[in-house]
Amino acid sequence: MNTKDLAYFTCLVEIKNFSKVAEHFKVQQPTITTAIKRLEKEFSTTLFIRDRKHNTLEITTSGQQLFQRSQIILNELTLAQKEIDRINREQLVLGLPPIIENHYFSKICQKLADAQILNRLTTVEAGSVSLTQAIHEGTIDLSLLGSINPINDDDLIASEIERQPFCIYVSNKHPLAKYDQIRFKTLVNENFVFFKQNFIHNQAFTQLSHQNNFHPKIIFKSNDLNMLMKLINQNLGIGFFTRIVNTDAYDIKKLNLLDANAPQFITSLVYRRHQFLTPSQIQLINVLKNNL
Repeated sequence: MNTKDLAYFTCLVEIKNFSKVAEHFKVQQPTITTAIKRLEKEFSTTLFIRDRKHNTLEITTSGQQLFQRSQIILNELTLAQKEIDRINREQLVLGLPPIIENHYFSKICQKLADAQILNRLTTVEAGSVSLTQAIHEGTIDLSLLGSINPINDDDLIASEIERQPFCIYVSNKHPLAKYDQIRFKTLVNENFVFFKQNFIHNQAFTQLSHQNNFHPKIIFKSNDLNMLMKLINQNLGIGFFTRIVNTDAYDIKKLNLLDANAPQFITSLVYRRHQFLTPSQIQLINVLKNNL
């Protein structure tokens, strides 16, 4: 079977137009027609019902079944191509959310260098939500991810590294700085500066807001943690981050949350379950597990 035929077929299911599929793949329309006939002969079935009078194309039950399987096959082939390409280039790709990168990565750089991994390692910085998708798509080999619940995904293997609480971050000039701990509900009238999207913090923040029955006032959003810390430092707002965020460069205080059911920031090492691990990838995993 020609896998290209499956690619033509899945595209035809989605577009339902032979000419547009041919245009998409930059081939002649008879190429698409021939590919569909080959598949129908291969499976001894009819995949489409074509009504030329009304210019419609309807997929059969057999076609729907093949479409579901074709998507899996083509996705696996794409993953294999990406993985083999990185093997050929002796490249390792590690996903790192910015907060996790700042807290953990510097601690293991020397270990990675000693293992002769650092010079072959490419890091991808993004929020945990985006990195999870990147692992599924095969864009990265493995990643450190943040979550508020243990990662439970049939397609992924996740090893928990650490759990840390979330804290409230305030300028030492803020009236709340005289406290060491606080309940989230007392922040109902406070101005927050916070992340835009794709950070696990957003999920934790939403959970606490629902538990306390109020919508916190967010006056500024940015995915640049340094920018948010500067605004907090200037006492323009308060922040909500995991405790691993470093405040050494700022005049900022962390307040522990007293909420009994407050979510925790879970750091996990994650990679695809059915991924064949190369010796270099196994070595990278061992360095991360043994030193974090």
